[in-house]
Amino acid sequence: MKRALLTSILVLMILSSLFVSPAKAMPGTTWATGIKIQNLNPGTVAVFSISLYEASGVEAVTISQTADNKPLEAQPGKSVEVFLPSFGQVNPGQYSAVVSSSAEIGAVVTNTNYNFGIADSYNTMAPATTISVPYVYRNHNSWSTEIFIQNTSADQVANVDVVLREPSSSVAYTDPGVHEKTISLPIEPNGVISVDTTQAEHSDLQKFIGAATIVSTNNVPVTVVANQIRLVGASNTKGNVMISARGLTDADAGTRILLPSLYKDFTGASGTWKTGVKIQKLGDGDAHAVVTFVSDPNTPEFTGTASVTVPGNDNIELYLPSLKLDDGNALPAGFRGSAIITSDADVVATVQHTNYAGAKGYGVAMGYAGFAKGDAEISLPTLYNWPSGAGVWVSGVKIQNYGTNDVSVTVEFSPDPDSVSKVTGTKSGIPLGDGEAVELYFGSMTLDDGQKIPSGWKGSAKIVGTTTSGEAHLVATVINTNYGRNVANMYTGVAIP
Repeated sequence: MKRALLTSILVLMILSSLFVSPAKAMPGTTWATGIKIQNLNPGTVAVFSISLYEASGVEAVTISQTADNKPLEAQPGKSVEVFLPSFGQVNPGQYSAVVSSSAEIGAVVTNTNYNFGIADSYNTMAPATTISVPYVYRNHNSWSTEIFIQNTSADQVANVDVVLREPSSSVAYTDPGVHEKTISLPIEPNGVISVDTTQAEHSDLQKFIGAATIVSTNNVPVTVVANQIRLVGASNTKGNVMISARGLTDADAGTRILLPSLYKDFTGASGTWKTGVKIQKLGDGDAHAVVTFVSDPNTPEFTGTASVTVPGNDNIELYLPSLKLDDGNALPAGFRGSAIITSDADVVATVQHTNYAGAKGYGVAMGYAGFAKGDAEISLPTLYNWPSGAGVWVSGVKIQNYGTNDVSVTVEFSPDPDSVSKVTGTKSGIPLGDGEAVELYFGSMTLDDGQKIPSGWKGSAKIVGTTTSGEAHLVATVINTNYGRNVANMYTGVAIP
């Protein structure tokens, strides 16, 4: 049996497993979780089950049928959504999960809390013994961080050290708080623990803007999800936002990292987007990196670089609205584009987008992990042009060429079984050169046959890249917005084996 955390989809022989970590528990509010599962096998039905675990590691319930008592399955290349509140056997509570399947699958988890106007998505991840969280906050502009750590072993306790480190470049470094702290914790088999920076035992951090490294000291693999929550007030208060992100491992590290989606004061359909990029050095020794920024097609043409040094075992942030480039200038106002990090040592990177003016001032936020490699075929498990409550979920897909060869991209769209619209279609012949990126926004995108993704459509997509020389290497991100419900989410495309 092969096990993975909710970020990458790993499969060995017959059984695959994904691990799902819980959302932050805030008193007096209601969280709802949807797990979107896509069958990555083009010729086999994926039959799966979801085992939910309490924080102690005790199994609470296993879901093996849909809410209307049909087998949980996804047709070849198709996706299905498991919305936990629809299952009566699942009592209200906070859980982690293991998704087991008869075929290769990809998954994305979305946690929503409409009472507080916050939501985000995260990918699954492969278990590891050393995991990085590039963004960690305490008492910073109402931001805090809760890190969930899940023991993926069914029979061994995991002993973990959570090392928090604040770089000297942080604007919070001059306060009297500690700048480095190690928290040692045991985690029961199948259990979950969390480190919440708002708790009293972490008051010694004072104001903190840094990163974390989680190390399993007895080499029992774990997985990690971090929630960055900006909580301005109770209920659906303007300014409440959340960013969820999986932990990063050696598999995410490299000397070439792609960032497909970046903004500097870019005004979109609602509000203005701003981006921060956190770069973290794994291990000893400095990393010297150059970040090359390139504007998207159909925007004012721009290319610029920023050279940075990331100290060993440390982290730095590039906040695009205040970033100075190598030539002394700033990124142009309204910049929308992508970037490539080129480093002389392995680094990892995380991107965070904020839009405090979006959704009539209620604000939205989201983030994603930078890419250390690309793939010829990518799955996008959850896409929408879907009315929901007071708003509509609308998707935007960003695709970037990781390779140096010119690539032709085709995107194949498939509706979910419960989608009102059954439209299928393709968007083909999208050219991407070395490092180039392109956005497909459901509000304006036209398919090959001239139609658009209609209202009442929810589903998935498959991205396929072809090239005349060598292999295609693509990466992709998805942003889903629902400004009427004051929320948005983001995830990264899943590689198809």
